[in-house]
Amino acid sequence: MKELSIQVKSSFWASHFHTGKLNEEEHKHNFIYTITLKGKLNEEGYVEDFRKIEQVLQEQNLKLENITLNTILTYPTTENLAIYLLKEIKKSLPLAHKIVLQEKENYSVIYEE
Repeated sequence: MKELSIQVKSSFWASHFHTGKLNEEEHKHNFIYTITLKGKLNEEGYVEDFRKIEQVLQEQNLKLENITLNTILTYPTTENLAIYLLKEIKKSLPLAHKIVLQEKENYSVIYEE
């Protein structure tokens, strides 16, 4: 049997600021992200329980909601946040292998492991 991919979308509000070349004052974004899990169907015909995925994402969102990302990331770019988020989510959902993280409507980062 071939592998299937499933996706779940979630979001949180957080702020960040940049020094150096980016040089931006603290500002807030509604980060919207989609997690993709890839795997084979289990004996009951699904890759992962959507309720479990939602629970893991909500727990992650609660950790990040309304924080300043500079407190957890040295360089809180959207790229680094995407890497951080996927690694954190994989701790509970090992089949997670891709994230699309949107900072603004037209700005997004895709990270795959």
